[in-house]
Amino acid sequence: MQRHLAGFALAIALLVPGIAPADVKVPDGFVHELVATGFYEPNSMAFLPDWRLLVTEQRLGRIRLVVGGNVSSKDPIYTIPDLVSAGLEQGLQGIAVDPAWPQRPYIYVYYDQVGGHCRLMRLTASGDLDNPQGEYLELSNPVSLLDDIPDQKIMHHSGCLRFGPDGDLYVSIGDDDTPCGSADSTSLLGAILRLRVNELEENVTGSVTRDLITPYDNPFSTPDSNARLVWAYGMRNPWRYHIDPYTGKIYSADVGEVTYEEVNEILPGDFLGWPYREGPMVRLRTECPEPGGTGANVYKPAIVNMLRNPDILVAISSGGIYRPLVGAPYNWPAEFNGSYFYGEYYTGDLYRLVNMKGVWVPGDSLPGQPSGGRFATGLISAVDFLVGPDGSYYYLAQFDGLQYGPTGRIGRIRRLSPPPPLEVAQQLGGPIEFASAPNPFTRQARLAFRLPKPTHVRIDVYDMLGRRVRRVMDGAGIAGENRIEWDGADAQGRALKPGVYLARLELLGASRTIRLIRLR
Repeated sequence: MQRHLAGFALAIALLVPGIAPADVKVPDGFVHELVATGFYEPNSMAFLPDWRLLVTEQRLGRIRLVVGGNVSSKDPIYTIPDLVSAGLEQGLQGIAVDPAWPQRPYIYVYYDQVGGHCRLMRLTASGDLDNPQGEYLELSNPVSLLDDIPDQKIMHHSGCLRFGPDGDLYVSIGDDDTPCGSADSTSLLGAILRLRVNELEENVTGSVTRDLITPYDNPFSTPDSNARLVWAYGMRNPWRYHIDPYTGKIYSADVGEVTYEEVNEILPGDFLGWPYREGPMVRLRTECPEPGGTGANVYKPAIVNMLRNPDILVAISSGGIYRPLVGAPYNWPAEFNGSYFYGEYYTGDLYRLVNMKGVWVPGDSLPGQPSGGRFATGLISAVDFLVGPDGSYYYLAQFDGLQYGPTGRIGRIRRLSPPPPLEVAQQLGGPIEFASAPNPFTRQARLAFRLPKPTHVRIDVYDMLGRRVRRVMDGAGIAGENRIEWDGADAQGRALKPGVYLARLELLGASRTIRLIRLR
C-alpha cells in the first residue's frame, strides 16, 4: 500500500534531524543527531512499524507520539490515571508495541499503581494506525494482564517491556529493594517474565486470568502460577534489557549495590545469583542464607563486571545487540553486526563488546573513537536504546543534562552514508504499493503489490537472521494489482516455525520490505 513508500520517504525527509550538541563524541564515519526534544523525564520508547515513536514520561505518566521529529498535535495520547510516581524509582516504567500492529493495535505499559502493586496493562489504539504522518492516536480499553507485582518500596521496579522474535512479551521485574525475594521464583521479584499475549481475544475487557498468558514452554514446570511465568530470576534491578532478534538471547544490565554493576547473558531457566552474588563477589545473607552455605553454589558469570566508584553514583544500562535491518538505508558496516553495547547513566559513556568464539571482549578501537575504550561519550542520562527502522542507533535521554531540568531528548548515532535513491515512483510514473494479508497468518499469506506499469519484480522472504528462506517471485509484474500466495514453507517445502519474517520486494534497483508474522 501507499503507506510503505510514504513511510520510507518520511523517514528520510523528516527523521533527518539537526546535529546534536558537540559534547557527544562518536567515531569517524558516524554522526550524532538530535531527533526530538521537549519531554518531561522520559524513560522508555518504542517504534511503531511506520517509524513513528512512542515515548513514556515516568513522573507524569504520559504517553507521547513523535511524528517526523515533533510531538504530535494530539498530545498526550494517553495518561495513566492511577499512577504512583512520588518514590525515587516509581512511575510509568516501560512500553511495547504489539509486533502484529496494526492488525493487533495494542500498546503494553508497565507502571507503579495505586494500591501497592505494579501493573502490566494492554491498551487498544484507534485513529491513525497505519499512517506514518498521522498525528491522531487514541488509547482506550485498559486490560490488566498482571496487577499483583509487589511495590512496597520506592526502588527497584524495573518494568522494561520487549517482544522477542518468538512473538512473546518479556517483562523485567526488580527486587522491590527486598533482596531475598530474587532467590524465590514464585515471588515475582528480581525476574524476567515471558508472557504469551498474542492469543488474547480482541474483545477482552477488565483483566485476564493467569492461564491465558502463560506459555506452555516456559522453563519452570510447577504448580505455582507465578513461577510458570518466569523466564529467568536472581537479579537485583534489571531495569533495561534487550533481546537479540537473531538468537533470542536476553542481555540485561543489573545495577549493583556495593561493589559491582553487571551485564548478564540470559537463557531460559537461568538463576543469575542475586542476592548471593554481586558480580563475581560472594554476598553473605543472614536473613536468607545461601543453600548449602555461603559461596557453595556456582552461578553463571556476568559478561560485564563494572567496578563501582564508592564516591560517585553509578548505574549501568543495556544498549542492546546491533543488528542491521533488511533494506534499511543507514545500516552500520558489517563489522558491527552482533556487537553488544552498554552504557553508564551518569557519565554518558557507551561501550562496545564483540563475541570472539563465545567470549565477549571489548571491540577494537575505531578511528576517532573517544579514549578509554569507549565507543561514544556524552550520552548523559540515557535510559533506553533501540536500533531504528533506518538502521541507526537511537537513544532516549531522561534529562537534557545530569538530572536537571524538565526536558529530555531523543538522539541517534547514524552512519555517514547517503540513503538509497528514491526514484522508483518517478521511473514508473506512480507509487509502489506492497502489503500482505492476512498478517499475522497461520497457514498461508497473500503478498500483494500494485504497479503503475509493468516491470520485472523479485520477492524474497527472509528470517530474522537475514537468511533468505524462500524466493516466491522472480519475473514480470503487470500494471495494477499483483498477488502471490506463500504457503509459509521454505525453498525445500518445509513449513517454517512461527515467528517474524521479512518479505522484500525488489524492482528497478530499489526495494520495499514488510514484516510477516506467522502464528502457531
